[in-house]
Amino acid sequence: MWGEDFFGKKGNNRFSYALLHSMFILLLFVLLVVTIALTWACSRIDGPGGDSGGSGELVMSFAREEGASGVVAGNGFAFLKAYSREMPDTNDFLLTVQNNEGSYIYNGKYSQRPGKMVLAPGSYNVRVVSSLFDGPGFDSPCYADSATVLVEGGEVTRLSFLCRMSNGAIRLGFTAAFKERFGRYTAKLEDCNGTSTYPYQESRFLYLAPGDVFLRMVSVSDSFLISRKVLKPTEMVTLNLHSSVPGDGSGGTPPGDDSNFFTGILIDTASVWLSEELVVGERRDGSSRELALTVDEIAGFAGEKGVWVSGYIAGFLTTGSLVCVPPFGTETNIALASVPGEMERSNCCGVSLPAGEIRVAVNLKDNPGNLGKKLWVKGSISASYFGLPGVSSVTDYYLE
Repeated sequence: MWGEDFFGKKGNNRFSYALLHSMFILLLFVLLVVTIALTWACSRIDGPGGDSGGSGELVMSFAREEGASGVVAGNGFAFLKAYSREMPDTNDFLLTVQNNEGSYIYNGKYSQRPGKMVLAPGSYNVRVVSSLFDGPGFDSPCYADSATVLVEGGEVTRLSFLCRMSNGAIRLGFTAAFKERFGRYTAKLEDCNGTSTYPYQESRFLYLAPGDVFLRMVSVSDSFLISRKVLKPTEMVTLNLHSSVPGDGSGGTPPGDDSNFFTGILIDTASVWLSEELVVGERRDGSSRELALTVDEIAGFAGEKGVWVSGYIAGFLTTGSLVCVPPFGTETNIALASVPGEMERSNCCGVSLPAGEIRVAVNLKDNPGNLGKKLWVKGSISASYFGLPGVSSVTDYYLE
């Protein structure tokens, strides 16, 4: 009996040990499977159909664009002033990543961004910029690109930056006669961030913020506006300044070596290159109808009274549009433009028509045939009229 009990108990113990061992192995296997599954669910971000509640990854890169592609003559002269630029090192770009609440997820150098940018699902505003452009400056092109991206859980969102200039630039050329006539003056260019002097001996592009740019000649006791230009991003504008004095070299012959006169443009596919010629004769200060300011110039005379302004009747203004085709529904204002047939509201100025003879004669509601005619008005210059520079308190007019 004793031996039978012993072997019976011993057999039962062996069975129990085997069962426990099997269960332990099974438990380890289950734990291993669960661990692998959890790790896969938390880290998988590169395939479709992932857990929408998990994180996503944002991967960024730069796309490159070819630079100079050809040359075009500015005004027929064979002389070419070449100009070229190099794209800055993208590692030095500044990168910002903001969520839809405006909080910064990252704000620093592109090269120092996290090796793996894992983000919560949502919308993000991403921007890269080559430098912080905060005022006029030579040799200061600013390249930038931005995008709003949607990061989804468990997915990789790829963003490629194609950076173009976010600012513009102006280069001034001076004929010898211009420098002689205005020798006591200094050229100054002004944008929304500040003002910079442009010396007569300078030949580089001055980079400026997009928007209204004013070119003035300034002396110790006097200053006057030469031009107002709306500068767009990527625009590289060359302005050649002539004097109206005969024999200044502007009659079709190349200028002398002592002149900073530019006659060619190098085309960069990432920029828009323009060339303009300005002839500066008698100063236009609006003091008479013969010296009337143009539409592009009046912004520099805001607050002045009794100023003559000339332009072509382009329509009338509403809060958000330029109405330039009949029927015309108002008689209280008109819009003037520098060229006939203008259809862009931003290229116009407004004129408030006072009740009486001037309104009766000029308004488009009663006189639709006035559209496109040249008009001179005398009044006060307002910085904003329907959101544009304008003329109010008109006391005199002349309709061509």
